[in-house]
Amino acid sequence: MKRKLFLEAFLGALGAKKILWADFQLDKVYGTVVYDPNDEEERQDFVWHMNESNVPNDDVRKLLLFLSENNLMDVDKIIKPIEELNINFIEKNKLETVWNDLFDIEVRMIDDGEETDRYFIHD
Repeated sequence: MKRKLFLEAFLGALGAKKILWADFQLDKVYGTVVYDPNDEEERQDFVWHMNESNVPNDDVRKLLLFLSENNLMDVDKIIKPIEELNINFIEKNKLETVWNDLFDIEVRMIDDGEETDRYFIHD
């Protein structure tokens, strides 16, 4: 399931330690981000309006994993200018599109049953 793999990378880059999956619908995924498994207050419900065929490509997921593994995120902001990052695992002619795809992603937060804020990444 591409949506699940992608969300694990995306929300993981934003600090998720675990994701509790609630529901997979044709065009939505519901779940809860767990930031601290020992603190019930450190959780956030979410919905991602996305169907399986429109999930960003694997280069975007690889970029997310790179950002996480190299501690290049401060909450939702990339801490170094993207021009300074050595991204040698994505073809140079595709890199701008991959960055744009990453910056276009929004996962909506849910509070008291209503979509409120959103998860996103920016530079």
